[in-house]
Amino acid sequence: MLKERIMYRDNLIIGNNVKEKKFFILKIMIIWPSLYLPIILFLFHFEIIYPYQNIFGLIPFLLYFPLLIIILFSAFILSLLFFTKCFLLLFNLIHDPKEGLFKMSLRNSDYLFYVLRNNIKNFVLEIFDYFPLPWAKILPMKLFNITIPNSTGMLDSYIDNEFIIFGKESILGEGSMVLSSTIINGYLLIKKTIIGDRVTIGAYTTVSPGTIVEPETILGMGSYTKINQKLERRSIYVGRPAHKIEKIENDSINNNPNIK
Repeated sequence: MLKERIMYRDNLIIGNNVKEKKFFILKIMIIWPSLYLPIILFLFHFEIIYPYQNIFGLIPFLLYFPLLIIILFSAFILSLLFFTKCFLLLFNLIHDPKEGLFKMSLRNSDYLFYVLRNNIKNFVLEIFDYFPLPWAKILPMKLFNITIPNSTGMLDSYIDNEFIIFGKESILGEGSMVLSSTIINGYLLIKKTIIGDRVTIGAYTTVSPGTIVEPETILGMGSYTKINQKLERRSIYVGRPAHKIEKIENDSINNNPNIK
């Protein structure tokens, strides 16, 4: 009865995902081998220019030094992605990620491996947030097995790192959150969240775990959905929690040149 009551309760969130600080050693285990490639490139570079180290040889070095920094940093993050993927594959071989309701205890293997995966994924995503290019955040998510097309628009939004499916041409407003997991009364709830094609999520809006947003639906600014809520196709939802206020007519969709 307790699990059913928690799983299908109507209110939004009592607690967000908890980070276990004792697993910071995972970050060191990923960073350390990721430094090998940039260090090798750095040493190889100076091995080449060593014979020309004089006053005239330093001038071209100073000119392309910013480019060298970019190359070394790119080598670092590519190595970081590679070793992160290796760790995730190892975790998944030991224990498959799955949906459900799990007790918040490190003795619970489902919760333990969730914490392990969550810590290293969030660490990598935080690094990629420094890139100004729009695809920079999408690339690691694809490697983390999130279904997300390149046409997805993300404006400084937060997205959980597993059990989320995005359709084509979806738009997430600034400060919005799309969740597939949350902490409720000492339990970890993981439910797949689906965002359909051409869905618009307003700014500072929260999509709760288990939500299904059907195609061409609009979720208004500052709203949130209930756990396991289903938003009907071609409708407008607002509120806390969200409720349907209007059905989008088919003619208005078909006559809009921006929607194919």
